[in-house]
Amino acid sequence: MKEYVASSLETHLFFGRIMKEHALFLQAGFPAGETGYRSRADRYREEFEKLLWQTVRLADGMVGEDVLCSGEVFTEFTVMAEQQTAGLTKIPIDFRITQAEERLRAGCAKCMGDEMADRMGWQIRRLNQRVLQMLNGLIMFKKQILREVTSCRLYTDNYPLLIEHIIREAELYRQIITMLEEGKCMSQENIAETELFWNQIMMEHALFIRGLLDPTEDELIETADTFAGDYSRLLEEAGKQDSRAMKALTRKTLETTERYRDFKAAGAKGITGCDIRSVILPLLADHVLREANHNLRILRQEGV
Repeated sequence: MKEYVASSLETHLFFGRIMKEHALFLQAGFPAGETGYRSRADRYREEFEKLLWQTVRLADGMVGEDVLCSGEVFTEFTVMAEQQTAGLTKIPIDFRITQAEERLRAGCAKCMGDEMADRMGWQIRRLNQRVLQMLNGLIMFKKQILREVTSCRLYTDNYPLLIEHIIREAELYRQIITMLEEGKCMSQENIAETELFWNQIMMEHALFIRGLLDPTEDELIETADTFAGDYSRLLEEAGKQDSRAMKALTRKTLETTERYRDFKAAGAKGITGCDIRSVILPLLADHVLREANHNLRILRQEGV
């Protein structure tokens, strides 16, 4: 029960924010006249914002210091990126959540007494069930958007690949919470699949960044293109390796992702500081930085 409480809260702190931002990016990408799709995206944004607030209130003293210090929950740019994005899109963002996250204290859920663990467990179970309900709806909504866009019946500023990308992230979130609800542990096979999943995500981030930078940003475009190639080769190598060679590949992935995280951090600083020409929302720049930080924490946990 104690492991269930901590793992659930840590998962929601990262993915809950990612989902509410997915909904915001979808909402911002529709034309003003596409009121039906905009309002549905807005509803999911509001619902995941409420779930994130609930998670933050439960998480104080219950989650690991490694998670809170990883940069996956918030970064030094998050509040500024939220404020700027709210001003640019006119979509409300409650940045008080980020400020509350900055005040969270690390703790050890495994140190709880049994009575408190049981009480927390019931609250977490209700939260997980609500998250799964909202995820099922959000995934269906994203898939509907993808079908309409690829059938040329709906316009959005978001690439079809980006919509596929955010569907896969939501499905991973759902898979993790489902495993927690079923009392399952991550197997070695799950860990290897997760590494490949995030390599694919990192590669696609580089492709999106390349395509959203202003054509005059030659150096940044070239760097993004290089990272896309690096992750493409890592994915290709993984398909040829046996389990004994995966440790060396994970080390190479860690080194690549550390450099990539630094590139994304410089990008978030440049975009929030209005020093980079692009059509990248400040919150999107921070969003992809947090995902790189999350990936790094997972890779380091593997003990490479």
